[in-house]
Amino acid sequence: MASISEVMAKGLQGGSWVRKLFDEGARLKKEFGEDQVFDFSLGNPFNKPPEAFTKALLEEVGQVNHGYIPNQGIPETRMKVAEFLSTRFNTEISFEHVVMTVGAGGALNSALKSILNSGEEVIVLSPYFAEYDAYIENFGGKVVRCMLNDQFEIDIEAVRQSITPLTKGIIINTPHNPTGTILSQENLNELGALLKEAEEKSGEPIYMLFDEPYAQLIFEGEQVNPFLSHNKVILASSFSKDLGIAGERLGYLALNKNTPDADLLISAFVYAHRTLGFVNAPALMQRAIAKMPDLTVDASPYKVRRDKIVEILSDAGFEFATPKGGFFVFPQAPIADDVEFCRHAAEKYKLLIVPGTGFGLSGHFRLCYSVPLETIENSREAFISLYNDFK
Repeated sequence: MASISEVMAKGLQGGSWVRKLFDEGARLKKEFGEDQVFDFSLGNPFNKPPEAFTKALLEEVGQVNHGYIPNQGIPETRMKVAEFLSTRFNTEISFEHVVMTVGAGGALNSALKSILNSGEEVIVLSPYFAEYDAYIENFGGKVVRCMLNDQFEIDIEAVRQSITPLTKGIIINTPHNPTGTILSQENLNELGALLKEAEEKSGEPIYMLFDEPYAQLIFEGEQVNPFLSHNKVILASSFSKDLGIAGERLGYLALNKNTPDADLLISAFVYAHRTLGFVNAPALMQRAIAKMPDLTVDASPYKVRRDKIVEILSDAGFEFATPKGGFFVFPQAPIADDVEFCRHAAEKYKLLIVPGTGFGLSGHFRLCYSVPLETIENSREAFISLYNDFK
């Protein structure tokens, strides 16, 4: 008889390709040295936090502020986040409609717990961050997979075919993990019109869960505004990537003023993360954020790395969509078996890349270029040799 649940046993068996490669990278670095391993596996921000964050954090460390805080989050922090989002999206977001969460993952789990009944469906767009599956299934939901088109944009007709009377939401991620593509406002508006049409037929709400932790890391094109596309948008994000504080797990949920039953939803979010055991986003981080003059960041260091990896992959012969934001690129593998391809890359060249199979689309691999520039530059010959091995 198993000592753990069937769900967990299944999850452990599948595991996470990213985490497996992270562990393998640690082993290889210990054996051969940091400079001999090219680790593009884990999506860790390379940048240091802004000076304003570090200064605010050091000021707060000296304060005796370690008691309980409001479960929704510190009011001053929510005001800062609401101001930041209102400016970005040119819409009205009140601090009363912001909930501070334990990262974007905590935000999505709290949102899904709040809206899902057992057996209801959530559409995910492949390829996608694989943990979406577990987030949905945590609350008795059913995952419905729908492919993006060849340009990694939303295939509106494919989504139409995926909607059923049980559809409760769709998760949208842009800039996109794993491809680095950015949806257009037109594409998002078409989706919003489809969701409205489906709601009118069923009489039930369908939420757009807008997952956007890479939203400030945009190099080309314009940032989309989800609130212009649909009136039931649940914004889920974090400061992990843009401010470079991934380990601090500081995220948030937000609604705008036009969201139906906004106050009720916010109450549900707060209750959800309390009962899930997340309780509060770290209080010290919240206080530091509240003291910063603004929350905007410069994406240019990531663009420099994007340009360099695009140059190397192109020179090697790989085919891929040039990423327009975030810090991932998703090339085609030169053989159909992407798992074997990535295994070969690790064993022969100490090149750690993630199979596309782990994101729901085989025949590709994901590469994170949020690494030191010298790692990217020194990987050139490894990528060229790797591609030539399969010509």
